[in-house]
Amino acid sequence: MSQNLVSIRELAGWDLDTYAYRPVALTPEKVSRAASIIAQRSAFGQSNVVLASATSELQELFAPQANRPDLLSEMSGLSWSIGVVDLRSLIAFQRRLAFSPGIAQPSIPAAGDWPALAALSFGPPKPVECAVTHDRSTQTLILQSANPNLHFRVTDDPAHPLTVHAGGPFFEVARFRNRWFLRDGYHRAYALLKAQVFEVPAVIVEATTIKQLGANQPWFFSEDILFSNTPPYVADFLNDDLVLTYDRPALIKTLRITMEETLKPATTIGEQP
Repeated sequence: MSQNLVSIRELAGWDLDTYAYRPVALTPEKVSRAASIIAQRSAFGQSNVVLASATSELQELFAPQANRPDLLSEMSGLSWSIGVVDLRSLIAFQRRLAFSPGIAQPSIPAAGDWPALAALSFGPPKPVECAVTHDRSTQTLILQSANPNLHFRVTDDPAHPLTVHAGGPFFEVARFRNRWFLRDGYHRAYALLKAQVFEVPAVIVEATTIKQLGANQPWFFSEDILFSNTPPYVADFLNDDLVLTYDRPALIKTLRITMEETLKPATTIGEQP
């Protein structure tokens, strides 16, 4: 595969969104077959994915992770804990996985190697790697990166009101409306399931809104599908009968900040001109 192409695995048994890079020719027959397989599934049933015994036994191992400043910042405003989960029945709200030939897939520890699995689930902070240019004609700062998770965050620091983040390093699951979802870590989950390692440490979020779950982007599965009788599972990404596979061009994420200064008379009591 060309270094300029990315391999895609897309779940095909549910509705397809509008996606410019999906080849039209491969869609109808594969989608029909996948939908037929999904229709034959039993009605949805899911038990608690948290393994209470292992979670209790490993609290000493998890303690340093629970106090990490970056994890505390990431989970601010959420109800969360750390525990061991079973990956096999987690629901997937993400439609596609992208595999770049230039990025090595994670090395998977043996089942039950808890220190190594914890290191996989609670990786180091991701470095921000991007090209930065300043278009003086428009007073625009431009950041570009191959990392699709690059994004801005607003802070409470007046001297640094914006920060740039490269995405979270944590493996996360979430419960929302009494269903369990993979919240973050889809590529790690794919590699773990492929290696038949099913029990892993994770940050466990108790979500009260679809936004807290993280499934609120238009390119994710709809809430109707996620709470249907046959929702997509993370494990479905491994089933070739349920997946469309194709290549798309490598994409570049671009962030822009346009700087503007104005002066106007103060109109609010106490406002400084």
